[in-house]
Amino acid sequence: MGTRKLRVGVIGVGAIATHEVHGHIPNYLRIPEVELVALSDVNGRRARYVADRFGIPQVYTHFRDMLKHADLDAVSICTPNYLHAAIAIGCLEAGVHVLVEKPMALTTQGAQKMIEAARANNAILFVGMNNRFRNDTRALKLMVEQGALGDVYYLKTGWLRGTNATELSSWFTSKAQAGGGPLWDIGLVMLDLGLWMLDFPQPASVMGAIFTGIAEPEDEDVSALVAPMQESPYPVEDAATALVRFKNGTAMMLEVSWVSQLGKQDDIYMRLEGRRGAAELHNPDSGRNQKVLSVRGELFGTRMELEPEIPESQTSSHLLELQHFVDVCLGREAPVVTPEQGLMGVQIIEAIYRSATSGEMVYFDAPLPDVPDETQIDITPEPNGA
Repeated sequence: MGTRKLRVGVIGVGAIATHEVHGHIPNYLRIPEVELVALSDVNGRRARYVADRFGIPQVYTHFRDMLKHADLDAVSICTPNYLHAAIAIGCLEAGVHVLVEKPMALTTQGAQKMIEAARANNAILFVGMNNRFRNDTRALKLMVEQGALGDVYYLKTGWLRGTNATELSSWFTSKAQAGGGPLWDIGLVMLDLGLWMLDFPQPASVMGAIFTGIAEPEDEDVSALVAPMQESPYPVEDAATALVRFKNGTAMMLEVSWVSQLGKQDDIYMRLEGRRGAAELHNPDSGRNQKVLSVRGELFGTRMELEPEIPESQTSSHLLELQHFVDVCLGREAPVVTPEQGLMGVQIIEAIYRSATSGEMVYFDAPLPDVPDETQIDITPEPNGA
């Protein structure tokens, strides 16, 4: 590739593509090694508006047309969840590197087919997990790797949305498009961080429960405290919890909710229990006067209690993630997130839903059930979309 810039396209131009801090488009434009050449969205008018706003020369209403005409090296997939697998496979088969927003797929089979397509075409498949690029999570990961806690045998993590949470876009509450509710949205984020801390042990079993219909309490005074959600003909769960057991004896508890009435701010946390120590991680804006990171363990052969002041990075985790993806595509770095790690997250979330539906433990050694093939979705432009 020489000194030529990485030619990138973005598929889907919703909030995760356009947000000034979190969005792929503004962040790609901040990376000198990137030439952002094309956008694709089935809503042609919206795609043209976004292209004009950010000065992007080429606009398409079908990603296959973009692949055919735009001469791309890499793409970001920023579509609703149910389209991730099919679009990613189409791009990988064209030899284009892929950054796909989480979840990489909604089924184990879909994720496996994506990995196979990447290998067969010698293309990079990178799953977006920006929270691994935060200063606080990196600091905790380093302490775990250095043995400050000893062998970690239990991890509890969760994300409970506060009553100040912003209203979710309509497709997030559509089971047909999102695949589910907070489990796929914020649950997968915390699950991935937990698995990363534990160095991705092989899962053995899952017991899960999901809760629906708690977003609209009968008490009007209570309902005023709950963040509103848009109507959907295919509603998703409001909250979920699960216990994951691993083959090495470690266990993880996960809890998520879009409608927690615990407080106005989100409660995002992780607690690790090890044989020589323990650690807690909290979001800095929880409003609960908690330290972001507290560690009681052993470092340099000495027992320590630490509450380190971790400065917030001047660069957003989303930009750091995209810069890393670009460096991986240019052969400068090995990927921090592997597609096999993304696959494990999909396997566990899928198993939580199966367990919640059946009311029984799901074992990972059991054969997978037959499910619709999400990689065969036909994506066509909207009529008169251009």
